[in-house]
Amino acid sequence: MPSVKSGGSSRPWRVLELASTSDMGGTERMILFLVEHLDRQRFEPFVGCLQGKGELLRRANALGVPTFHFGHEGGLSAHGVLELIRVIRREKIDLVQTYGLRADTVGRLAAKLGGAPVVVSSIRSIDPWRRWWHVWLDRLTSPFVDKFISNSEAGRLATIRREKFAPDRIEVVYSGIPARHIPYDRREDIRKSLGISPESYPVVGILANLREMKGHRDVIQALPEILAQFPTTAFLFAGRDDSEGAIAREAQEGGVAHAIRFLGYVEDTPSLLAAMDIFCLPSHWEGLPASVLEAMHAGLPIVTTHVGGIPELVRHEQEAILIPPAKPAELAQAICRLAQDRDLAMRLATNAKARAESEFSIESMVGKTQEIYERLLRSKAPSPRNSDV
Repeated sequence: MPSVKSGGSSRPWRVLELASTSDMGGTERMILFLVEHLDRQRFEPFVGCLQGKGELLRRANALGVPTFHFGHEGGLSAHGVLELIRVIRREKIDLVQTYGLRADTVGRLAAKLGGAPVVVSSIRSIDPWRRWWHVWLDRLTSPFVDKFISNSEAGRLATIRREKFAPDRIEVVYSGIPARHIPYDRREDIRKSLGISPESYPVVGILANLREMKGHRDVIQALPEILAQFPTTAFLFAGRDDSEGAIAREAQEGGVAHAIRFLGYVEDTPSLLAAMDIFCLPSHWEGLPASVLEAMHAGLPIVTTHVGGIPELVRHEQEAILIPPAKPAELAQAICRLAQDRDLAMRLATNAKARAESEFSIESMVGKTQEIYERLLRSKAPSPRNSDV
């Protein structure tokens, strides 16, 4: 039901989803899925970011969601912080949800200075990279937070251990994605457009920005063994190159660059998934990766690592093959096993799709998020602030 203003008329609660960056990754995809599916009779979404090139904002605008960029490509400025406070005041934002350490530390304070009654912060990974000053900043600004939402139990437990937050301050809401058509009927045409030969097998894809933590270098080290057994193997590396070409150079120096297509950022992930025989994500640490969820919903056999929240998504030998991180030999063995045993690949893929649809749906994610939003808003702000419109 619509929220009731003090003047007697009604309007939805106004919610600002504030990301640290506007460059696309798993978190940014989840923000888009959330704002697209929020009940617009109850919640009016806005999307903001502190830095980046603006892809998140472009895609949010395409969904009809108002957007704001409070910084610039290189980083945040004092002017940007002041503008964030002004927007929260001007738009009469009722709830701010922050994503990422920059947005957490800046957005929490700005939300309070801007008069937003409710602040929610997201936990998206186990974040083993955090230094003492990151933890200190998180703790310092945490009193402004009404609730933390973690997308995995692993992230919740890691935060409790590191930041010493009270366990009841953090709720787990698993990520979910909407059902989407995967154009398997156009697989050959899609592969041709990607420069993949009809004889290539297996076609293995990684949907992740090129970062150290995602394990692309493990693939490069595993490829000689994979190619020895399957000489026509083709890998798809789809994601923004945050390594500034270092991963591509390593593939060239290792003599395996011919087996890898470096695709850069790909917006049309359903078509990319349709081109794959196997999905792979050999991350060294994670939260609850959106790309594994997409592969599950697409009905692909999956090889991934036993880190972070991944075992909460898929279980070894039931929905995927799980391997230890940073083990190229085991990665090669798992990929070759699925390529050889198509019955196993089909069983894992079928189980993964069924689990995704029953446990990790967009309806579940949005429903639980809305319940938290409304519970907090009704306790902290019994009615939305008066609007000029």
